[in-house]
Amino acid sequence: MTLNIAHRGNPDEAPESTLPAFESAVQLGVDMIEFDVQMLADGELAVMHDPTVDRCTNRSGALAAMTLAEVKKLDAGSWFDRRFTGTRVPSLREAMDAIPPPIEMNVHLKTVRDEDDRYEMRVLEEIHDAGVADRVLIVHHHLPSLERLREAAPELEYCWLGRVPDGLEYLCQAAAEGFRVLQPNRGLMSPEFCAAVRENGMHANVFWADTRQDMEQFIAWGIGGILTNRPAILQAVLRSLGA
Repeated sequence: MTLNIAHRGNPDEAPESTLPAFESAVQLGVDMIEFDVQMLADGELAVMHDPTVDRCTNRSGALAAMTLAEVKKLDAGSWFDRRFTGTRVPSLREAMDAIPPPIEMNVHLKTVRDEDDRYEMRVLEEIHDAGVADRVLIVHHHLPSLERLREAAPELEYCWLGRVPDGLEYLCQAAAEGFRVLQPNRGLMSPEFCAAVRENGMHANVFWADTRQDMEQFIAWGIGGILTNRPAILQAVLRSLGA
């Protein structure tokens, strides 16, 4: 079965990475919802993809330089449609609380702190306090951060975003580091890569596919999951294919 992974919620229908976008994806019945988490100036955690608030709010500036109280004053909806005026940037806890079981969460960590583990430990604290550890996949490109996380919470599932030009090389490096889940860029995809993932007892979620043609091709190759900005289209494709 191929998983329908709603990238930043359902950005076709609501402003990305906001509670309305997550609620829309939940209503579709997706398998997993992906969102990005960043640490703020006061140590709190906010859900947003960009390092600045310029694109998706009514203000400008670096997200990491703001406190949660400051972030909560931003309008994160009117840029998308006036119907969403007043929509707020969610905290990590608010995002997790908005996604009910059995839907899983693809939590993409964006902050890198080489000097200490404060960011990683704060993320783990929020996950355990919310009681969602069994529904979370933690994704990061920074191996030292993932190593600290795995040491502190080995029971969670982790995915390393390897930045390599070849799919099989990515698979081999991830396996050597002890990761079971992969998230390859679409440029790494091939029938051979998907077959190798299955043969090695691993799981791969491709980033990304937004057209029916791409979705059908990746499903035919046997991909484990698809991150998409159009989860309604992928839901229809999966139903039509019985996948």
